[in-house]
This record gives sequence, structure tokens and C-alpha cells, in this order.
Amino acid sequence: MHSEPQPVPERSGAFGGFIGPRTLVAQVENALPWLLAPEFAESESAPRSGSLAELAAGRLGWRHVLRGADRLAPSDDPTPAQRTEYFALCLAAHFASAASFVPTDVDTKIRRALWNDAVGTPELARMRALALGLAAWDVSAVSARQVRVESMGVVSGHDGERLSVLCGGLVASLRARENEGAAALEAAIEEELAREARAFAQLERAPGGELDLLRLAAVLTHNAGDLMQGLASAGRVSLLAERFGDLARAGPTRYGGAFARAAALYRALLASEGHRNYPLRGPRALRRVPELLLPIAPMLDEWGERVATTRALSARERAEVVEALAQGCTKLPGQQGYYRALAGFARAHPRGLDDPDLARRCAASTRRLLRGSDLRRKVAVPRASFESQLAKRARALISRRPSSRATP
Repeated sequence: MHSEPQPVPERSGAFGGFIGPRTLVAQVENALPWLLAPEFAESESAPRSGSLAELAAGRLGWRHVLRGADRLAPSDDPTPAQRTEYFALCLAAHFASAASFVPTDVDTKIRRALWNDAVGTPELARMRALALGLAAWDVSAVSARQVRVESMGVVSGHDGERLSVLCGGLVASLRARENEGAAALEAAIEEELAREARAFAQLERAPGGELDLLRLAAVLTHNAGDLMQGLASAGRVSLLAERFGDLARAGPTRYGGAFARAAALYRALLASEGHRNYPLRGPRALRRVPELLLPIAPMLDEWGERVATTRALSARERAEVVEALAQGCTKLPGQQGYYRALAGFARAHPRGLDDPDLARRCAASTRRLLRGSDLRRKVAVPRASFESQLAKRARALISRRPSSRATP
């Protein structure tokens, strides 16, 4: 029988001053306790052999890397090859947790720090291969924030994370004068941005798809921001910044203007929603099952219904979520998503928000909020009415822009 590798004890400063491998995996397990459980995976043969960089291949490469993380020993002075292994682990941890309530904080490592460390070493090519391989990783298990567009596939915030990694590699490759490798990364960035622009233009031309268009507007706007983060070390006046930078605000002629139009739609209708959802980090029970991964706001009615009906939550835990949503309504002025989640909960729960047991488990301040006329008025709006009105506003904004029907 094949035995799993035993964990390596970690020390303070376990990996070249960065967070240690086992601690990083523990953070993923904290964010998504179900993710690495054996019963979650597809049927697998014996554990794969090879380095973490080799394990990263394929659509479940991120999961194989996380499960094989014990193969990377802690080191206060890692070799360049070990840093590449650590890069693979950081990519997997970030991919797994980016759409969770508590994502791992390795953004700067995979966008800049580890790339910079590889300049002048043979490891830069191995890291480029890892970055290019991210396109094969399957996001369906780890994110509810995605939009499927016919013939274009799935577009999600993970594409923005990937773009930022590719940009970090592109900046490092240009500094290393590795022009062929830089060209491969540049082509991948170009291809992804063009795909997202075509997806947005396609939904713009499809009456009845306004809600998905709004979801996509949120994704593209955040992805453009991630792209800027990846280019940060290139400098604002570089040719890269001129080509790929600031697409959300200064890109009306690039990629058919899709990113600029998406951002305008986002600013008009969705900017108040935010995307970090700090109020929902408190109820740890939300992390327990994949069905409670949060979709793109404000269309959260169905998610609220799941909170009300899932067997994964106890009565006490359900009350904790309701409390976080109610308090979140006061902390995020102008947002509508938390009200919609409460509306879904109220419809699906046997006694709605008037359940005495629910009230008993909430703080007095939350009980006052739940009884308040403003919250009740917003929660009382039927889902169909809310979404219909939102779709009409989106369509009206699109119709005012003659360029919105242009194909990138």
C-alpha cells in the first residue's frame, strides 16, 4: 500500500522569509475545509509522483499540488529550484481560495516577488511554463463567481488572477531579455483579453441576458484591475502599460472598448457591492460546503435560499449568517446583495425573518435591524421584480451607447 508523505515540521520563517508550505496549505483548509477531503475528489489512482511543478499539469493540477505540498521541505535559504516549487504551491493555494471568504494572501509573491527572484536563473522558464499552464486548471470546484458564455466558455475572476501572474512573468522575462519567453506570455495575455472582450460583446447583443452581462461586467472590471496589479512593477509609462494598462478607464479603443463599457456598467449599477465580503468572514460555517460559495452580487436570492435550507448549517449557524448579512447591510452603504440574500432566506425559511428562535439567537442590535422598516421594505421586493428592474436598467445603459454593438 502506498503511504502518503509525512508532513515536514515547520520553523519560523519557514521558506526564505515567506510563509511555510504547510502553513499555506493549512490556510486553504481553513478557507475550504472540504476541498482536500478524499471524498471530494474525482476517483483518483495512486498519488502522483514528481515535483510540484510536474503535479501542476492538467485541470486538477491545483489540487494535486496542494495534496503534494509535503514534498516541499521548509528552508531558510531555498535554492532557485525550490523557489519554483514554492511558486507552484502559491499558485495552487491562491487558485483554490481566491473566491472563498478568506483567500490566501500570496498575491504579491505570484505577481512580483518570486518572478523577480528568478531573473537570471534557468528557473524563469519553468515558472513561465507553470503560468501558461494555469489556463488548463478547472475553476468550477472553487468558485461560484463565473459566467458561461456560449462558444466562449467560462469567464471568471480567476482569469484576472491568471492575467496578473502572466503579466508578472512578462515583466520579469523582459528584464531578463528572454524575448521568446516574453512573447509567449504576451500572446497568452492578448488571447485572454480578446476572449473576454468577445464574450462581453456577445452578451451585449443578446436581449434577455442582461443579468449575465452584469455579472460579466463585474468580472471584467476586476480582471482589468488584476492586470494593472501584475503590471505595477513595469512602470506607468512603459509600452506594456500603454498596451494592457487601465483598460477599465482608458481603453475605449482597445479590445473593441469592451472593458471600458463593462467598467461603465459596473460603476453605474454594481460598484457598491464590493467583492471582498468582509462581513461574511465571521460565520465560519459558510466555509463548510461548496454550495455556500458566494456568487456575484447583487443576485444573491438563490444563495440566501440555500443558507435557509442547507443541512450543513445548524440553527445557531444560520442565525450567525443572518446576523452577518444584516450587519453587513449597514457597513456597505448602497449595496443590495445582502438584502437580496436576506430576501431569499426569508422566502425559503419556514418562518422567515420572524422566526422567534432565529431572533433569540441574534444580538439585540441585529433584532432591531431585522425589524427595521428600511430592511423590511427592501427584503419584501420579490426576486423577479428586483432582477427585472436591474435588467431594464442595464439594457437602458447599453442602448445609450452606439459603440456597444461593435465587435472586438
